[in-house]
Amino acid sequence: MIYTVKRIEEDVDYGCEERPEDVPVMAVVTLTNSLGEELVIKAEDAMLYECNINEGDKVSIDANNKLEKSY
Repeated sequence: MIYTVKRIEEDVDYGCEERPEDVPVMAVVTLTNSLGEELVIKAEDAMLYECNINEGDKVSIDANNKLEKSY
């Protein structure tokens, strides 16, 4: 299924604790499908930059539950 990236926000949900150094920086990604239904997932921030995934882009979710850009 193809989704549109509606919003990308930094994941800051660490409670009273800071993010442990060995945990990658995560982003909260809100996706919408062709029916307008929303799906919210977490993705590694570095992967979003590496794959050049931005708000408004078309993406799909691969077999490993990772986002990949659709062209």
